[in-house]
Amino acid sequence: WGGGLAWVAGPATAGGHAALVAAAALSGGTCTLFRAPEALRLAVAVLPEEPAPLAAIARRVKAALDPAGILNPGRMRAGF
Repeated sequence: WGGGLAWVAGPATAGGHAALVAAAALSGGTCTLFRAPEALRLAVAVLPEEPAPLAAIARRVKAALDPAGILNPGRMRAGF
């Protein structure tokens, strides 16, 4: 990360997460949710959105490595 990594702890709310995502985007960065209550993990995106071509590759890799869809379904990205 070249010194560009920041760990932030804040209120475990969807609004707090949205504020962190917006602040990261304003500085040209991204925000990844590492620890949160299950309710928050289900309500917000854990990883930043990917460009469509990259998301398509990720879906194909996931399908190839986990054809039955049993390894952490929906844990990192909704739908796979």
